[in-house]
Amino acid sequence: MIKLLLAMALVSILGANAAAQEHIQILATGGTIAGKSLPSSGYTSGALPIDTLIAAIPEIEGYAKISWQQVASIGSQDMNISVWKNLYRAIDKAKKDEKITAIVVTHGTDTLVDSAFLFDLLFPSGKPLIFVGAMRPADHRSADGPQNLLDAVAVAASAEASHRGALIVVDSNILEARNAFKQHTESLGTFKPTNGGFAGELVKNEVVFFHPPVRGNDAESLFGIADIDRIADVSVMAVYPALSSQHYKDALALVGKGLVIAGVGNGNFPSSMHGYLTQYVDAGGIVVRASQVPMGHVSRNIEVDDDRLGSVASLGLSPPKARILLALLLNKNMPPRQLQNAFSCQIPTATKTCGEAQRATK
Repeated sequence: MIKLLLAMALVSILGANAAAQEHIQILATGGTIAGKSLPSSGYTSGALPIDTLIAAIPEIEGYAKISWQQVASIGSQDMNISVWKNLYRAIDKAKKDEKITAIVVTHGTDTLVDSAFLFDLLFPSGKPLIFVGAMRPADHRSADGPQNLLDAVAVAASAEASHRGALIVVDSNILEARNAFKQHTESLGTFKPTNGGFAGELVKNEVVFFHPPVRGNDAESLFGIADIDRIADVSVMAVYPALSSQHYKDALALVGKGLVIAGVGNGNFPSSMHGYLTQYVDAGGIVVRASQVPMGHVSRNIEVDDDRLGSVASLGLSPPKARILLALLLNKNMPPRQLQNAFSCQIPTATKTCGEAQRATK
């Protein structure tokens, strides 16, 4: 009996020590996951503090020690440079803190993909970095936020989540930030992969990844906090049938250093724009061609002669993601050919080519 009690005590101590080794910091920015219903209809995003959300999930402490920080309390439609920079500082501090093993960011779903992709570029490797949101407010009778947050913590606690950059966890699915888009306005399973498949899933609370990480544990970002400011210098211009050439001319006069064209099909734009775009590029502007089509790649030199125009093809990146990457690259003063290479790499570098392990195939 004494031996049995000692064995049970030892198992208890080992379990406690194992749990103590994991310390996950949750950084909250608001969103529907922290939403509170209004008396009549609708809800207010970011109304509830993160400690209230955590307190509603007692099982969360079973995965790791949890600490938290309220970075912002906004609906993600109001995400801005200031909040992004504050979030950068919080993530950077947590990444450098040896006691913290992983980071979870709660975020509104409207622009969750934008933020996740931004921080995937800023923190491409190292400790797990998980973004999570919800489609229903926290006090909804069928709120999805508690399970999503619990799943995000479970993924963050997994050793296999390291060195994958930023991941998105929603509706028991795991997605790579680079390869995700929001495809439905209300569905709980709104996030889907663009080109390729899911990175993994949760099955009966078990974390399952479908492939090992392709990034090295020493992958470093080309970018820093100062580069976030340049996102305001890049515009997205959508093209549509039957708009006058004067419309595009007037719009281009308002564009700053960088322009992403949300084109049709394979990133195409009306021929009436070509002369104006040539003038814009000749004056020092940078043009990236992307597509309004949610899946597929925008290829170089198909219907648009990118070599002649001096434009960059977004490849697998959507217009919002292309805007973020182009903005971060503005301070690097790269020629078009080098910019194109940066778009082809999962981890953009200052070199002329990226390693095969880092090549963006999605």
